[in-house]
Amino acid sequence: MLPTSRRPQIDLLGPLQVVHGGGVVPIPAPKHRAVLAVLAINSGRPVLADRIIEELWQGSEPKFARKTLQGYVWRLRHVLGEDLLTRGGCYELRGTRHETDAARFERLLADGQLALRTRDPALARRRLDAALALWRGPALADVPSGPMVRAHADRLEEARLLAVEAVLEADVELGRQATVIPALRELTAAHPMRESLHALLMIALYRSGRQAEALSAYAGLRATLIGEQGLEPGRAVRELHGRILAADPALDTAVRHERGTPQPQF
Repeated sequence: MLPTSRRPQIDLLGPLQVVHGGGVVPIPAPKHRAVLAVLAINSGRPVLADRIIEELWQGSEPKFARKTLQGYVWRLRHVLGEDLLTRGGCYELRGTRHETDAARFERLLADGQLALRTRDPALARRRLDAALALWRGPALADVPSGPMVRAHADRLEEARLLAVEAVLEADVELGRQATVIPALRELTAAHPMRESLHALLMIALYRSGRQAEALSAYAGLRATLIGEQGLEPGRAVRELHGRILAADPALDTAVRHERGTPQPQF
């Protein structure tokens, strides 16, 4: 059993890993990783054994599923020590979410978004770069995908996209609009109904002296939304389109346009 003077760090932003004493402790068995992922997602909160069993086998559990789960937990205790608790019919990873890389990412992303709102794109860029540097690959990449793990991985990936988008916004506000246009075109192609990305592309094109292309980007978004959902673009994007059409001089100097970007939730 590892010493408990310093708690192991559990990383979720990529393949699941446990870092302890300056090194990575291997968790080779997929089911063990799945149990650890569920406990890490709910760190500091008890999780019913039945809930973990459902996550592992999704209705096709073996005859002795509870005893099998107990064996998985016993093996994980060799890595986590006294931080893995058993309470009645529940298991709990002692500690807080602040001990995961996902929690550090969340804080840095929030700091970067705040810096954008307070008109400090250089600080925002530094915070967001640090946030994205924590990622090692797709979230929970090597964990068997039960409903809880899949939903949490999806939330983390959405937050990662928010961070990438915020980096590009910071670059636009720092006058680097021409350099981010290729990345924005790729992202709008990958997320054709994400209005905030299209709005940022429109701003970058307009500030690069490409008004016609900015208007064309809006037309493409509008056609996609009407074709897929029968809806016009939202008010903020429509107003931005009108300002570009009118060549509003304020668009050349505004530090940040409002996009109504949602905050990530974990």
